[in-house]
Amino acid sequence: MAKMVPRLSRAERALGGIMGGSWVKVVWFYGVGVIAAAQLGKMSALIPLISRDLGLSLTVAALVISLLEIGGAGFGRIAGGLIQRAGRRPALLAGTALLALGGIGESLAQGPAALIAWRVVESAGYLTTVIAAPMLILETATPRQRGVALALWSSFVPVGLALGAILSGWAAELWSWRGALFGGGVVAAGALVLSLPMTARVGARVRGAGAGGTGPTRRAWALALGFGCYTTFEVGLLGMLPTFLVDKAGASADTAGLITGVASFATVAGSGVAGWWNHRNHGRDLTRGPSFALMAVSIVLPALLLFLVFGPAPDLTTAAGVVIALNALSGVYPGLAFALLPAVAGSDRGLPAANGLLTQFGASGSLIGPPLFAAFAGHWGWTSAAACGLAASLLCLALMRAAGVSSPSIAAPDQAA
Repeated sequence: MAKMVPRLSRAERALGGIMGGSWVKVVWFYGVGVIAAAQLGKMSALIPLISRDLGLSLTVAALVISLLEIGGAGFGRIAGGLIQRAGRRPALLAGTALLALGGIGESLAQGPAALIAWRVVESAGYLTTVIAAPMLILETATPRQRGVALALWSSFVPVGLALGAILSGWAAELWSWRGALFGGGVVAAGALVLSLPMTARVGARVRGAGAGGTGPTRRAWALALGFGCYTTFEVGLLGMLPTFLVDKAGASADTAGLITGVASFATVAGSGVAGWWNHRNHGRDLTRGPSFALMAVSIVLPALLLFLVFGPAPDLTTAAGVVIALNALSGVYPGLAFALLPAVAGSDRGLPAANGLLTQFGASGSLIGPPLFAAFAGHWGWTSAAACGLAASLLCLALMRAAGVSSPSIAAPDQAA
């Protein structure tokens, strides 16, 4: 008599697909990226306490916060090439080790110089991790999973920022800022230990002719520049939002911080929409037809809605609702942009350079955005800051169009510029 084989339900089959080996690794690499991004959020939350104990000036405090982005803005493309030669697995392990070492070292710092030195170590770990992790995601995911996986990856910064700020604040209340920093280092050390088996058969060092990779293609440059325009808008908005809400909308500092945090986290909803869209349109051109229309809406409409926030007579409730909604919509764009990486890179050998360039311009936009918005608001009022955001968004849209029309098909390899 034939042995009966249990029939799996649709839910069980779906769960098996989600929890298959490739998805477990994809989610793990995403989690490592979130841990790296948490180092951005933790310092913003802890710097008032650190400044009081170590006597940091406002300039030094701002430098400590921004060092992670400065590293990305200055060395993203170079780091991509180095990681291609060293191997993605060794790079991820080295990056998490530097995050752990930097966090623990910061907790022991007795003065500004030591704190900055350990933050530089942490900055190197952050840059290495956030370039290696998406490369490992691309290597691990199947072609059909790539769009969803990269849309997931696109949310690692807002999730990490939020978790880093919240958890570090709680840890500082329970222990001290030193305890919070030490705890962050321990978490990174745990990620390093768990990454050893998770990367056992991926991310090997590239040898031979492909070891050096290829330079960024024209479309990779267009994508990176467009993403830089997006981060100029997004980080400029979030960086100046608390000041606007307190000065113009009558919010308390706590309320302004809460609204800003919720607005930042709302981008995750957009990433979810992008993941669904990428899965639904697997194998299709994401820079043409309905996909480009969705991208255009997620770029331009949030910039138009910003005029309702940075208006002449803002209502706090209205401003909060609009800014959360526009951030949720804006979150669709990075999920679509990251999904274009394999296509605009031209080949697997071009991925490290393309991803490094995307990281570099994304970090550059993050650095430029807040002071640019502040300069416009200070000289010509908050409505002009919204106009600045609209200009950046329109330039982003034009560059994304350029990223898709440089060759007949976005799926076809491109030649290096």
